[in-house]
Amino acid sequence: MTQIMGNERQGLTFEIISTRIIDEIEEKRYVLYTLQARFISGNDDPSPSILERRYTHFFDLYMALKKEQPQLMIDIPFPKKVLLGNFDNELISSRSTEFQSFMNYVADASQLRNSNALLHFLQDIELKQVKELLDKKDHELAYPILENNLRLLNKVYMDRSPAVLLALVRLLACSVLIPTMPNSLKWADLAFHRFEGVSDSDLLELYVPLLQTCVIVWTQNDKTTEEVERRLSQLHKQGVKSTENTSLLAVVNKVAQKIFG
Repeated sequence: MTQIMGNERQGLTFEIISTRIIDEIEEKRYVLYTLQARFISGNDDPSPSILERRYTHFFDLYMALKKEQPQLMIDIPFPKKVLLGNFDNELISSRSTEFQSFMNYVADASQLRNSNALLHFLQDIELKQVKELLDKKDHELAYPILENNLRLLNKVYMDRSPAVLLALVRLLACSVLIPTMPNSLKWADLAFHRFEGVSDSDLLELYVPLLQTCVIVWTQNDKTTEEVERRLSQLHKQGVKSTENTSLLAVVNKVAQKIFG
């Protein structure tokens, strides 16, 4: 829960830290707002997360939340569209303040914070970029986007929430496609332990391909695979089928679509 200490927020905080005007040849000009998510507590957050969004993205989130949770959005204002002066410094500054207040209101209300609308706002643009990069086999460029996505979601949601677990496994799946990627072991270990006790039937669809990936990563790093293979054996005895011909990324995308649409 976020607390207010004087004028300073404590807990998850969204801040508009900068803005810039994008002027593309084939598209009209627009303002891009850089949104930072971090924890404010006794110690400063060493790894804040960054994402860039336009007015329309904030507006789409606002409208989606009004549809999902109308009772929580009755008295929540939103900056109106204007026909002229969109690039006026005063207007941009005013909108930045309003967007920041809106995002922190969402962060403070658990029903809004756990909505599908917020999750889509936080990651859909980046996941589209990642898909395009992975389709071109640009795994090294996709990796930092997925790492930032995991850091961001882990600030907003619990460690074992479906959104965070999917982000973690997606990052692991990307990392194993990068030769000599040292972080694969870290993500494999983290995913292996975070999946302990998970009972969500949709998430369990990921378990076998995740364990199979852990075997590969641990073998590459000269780490014993006995515990993972024991779990795989138990799952096979329970009738759980293996997915040896399906990539971990494909399974993650399938499960994500099933859970969040």
